[in-house]
Amino acid sequence: MLVLCVVALAVVVSIGMHYWFKKQAQKRREAGYQVQLLSYTQDLKTGMTRKEVEGYFRANKIEFRQMCCVADAFSTRHSWDDLIKIGEEDVPLFCRQNNVYVAFLFTDYDKSERQDNDLDTLKNVTIYHELEGCL
Repeated sequence: MLVLCVVALAVVVSIGMHYWFKKQAQKRREAGYQVQLLSYTQDLKTGMTRKEVEGYFRANKIEFRQMCCVADAFSTRHSWDDLIKIGEEDVPLFCRQNNVYVAFLFTDYDKSERQDNDLDTLKNVTIYHELEGCL
């Protein structure tokens, strides 16, 4: 009986330590994401045009992609937001990827246009987590 209690306690302690180490690793990754966010917000200020922001990316050979509506899936904006991948998180069973991005959110320069415009303005820069390839 004593052996069974010791084994059970060892299992509980092991699971607790695993969870604690995983949580610490997550905190370190989040801190790293904040550092990267800060570096971009120091160079790219709200109010800059899309042309200036994307020119910065190209000049510094920073790969980016565009996506609609990072902040609001029901947005009426026409301009897409720019995303720079900065990390990956653990993947749930039903998805292929759990990526972390710095998202650059723009406001439309011309609300009647149905496309991005070089004169769209940078509204916000934030961390964006996205599950991708989910069932």
